[in-house]
Amino acid sequence: MEKSTKNKGGRPTLPEYKKKTCSVKVTFSPVDMIYLKSCARECGLNRAEYVYRAAMNQETTTLLTPEERTAVNELRNIGNNLNQITRAMHLGAKVESDIQEIIAFIVGILRKVR
Repeated sequence: MEKSTKNKGGRPTLPEYKKKTCSVKVTFSPVDMIYLKSCARECGLNRAEYVYRAAMNQETTTLLTPEERTAVNELRNIGNNLNQITRAMHLGAKVESDIQEIIAFIVGILRKVR
């Protein structure tokens, strides 16, 4: 039988030096555990991953708040409006008032987020 050289897909095997095979047990007081859980939840990580990143001095960023997510979605919608206005401008339409409305809307969103 001949071996198949076709790639079967999936995640490539890590080299030995990159495999995480050693573990450390860490204990926390109940108050510290509550704090750890809340920090990990804010970042969207499980506790082990949060502790690992903190120990390795890696960045742990917080997730967006619901208000921030709403603002980002509104900004995406504005992008669609800008594309439509750009098309209209290329066809010779007057769009100054539309642009001023969008600018005012963006300023309002930025005030909410800040």
